Amino acid sequence: MKRLNPFRKPSPEELMAWELDNARRGLLEAQSARDYANAMVLYHETRIDRLRSQMELVMQQEAA
Repeated sequence: MKRLNPFRKPSPEELMAWELDNARRGLLEAQSARDYANAMVLYHETRIDRLRSQMELVMQQEAA
């Protein structure tokens, strides 16, 4: 098993692997945030449609 030396500079390959790992994590976080935002947009659109329908029904009942 390889021991890590905290006083040794990482090789360029190690730095690239570390950056690649961070970039992949960042992408996953951004994709999760996008999924959440898309779900919230759909939730609010559905909620607005439901409330408009209910509002129209109440207005029609009051007019009658």
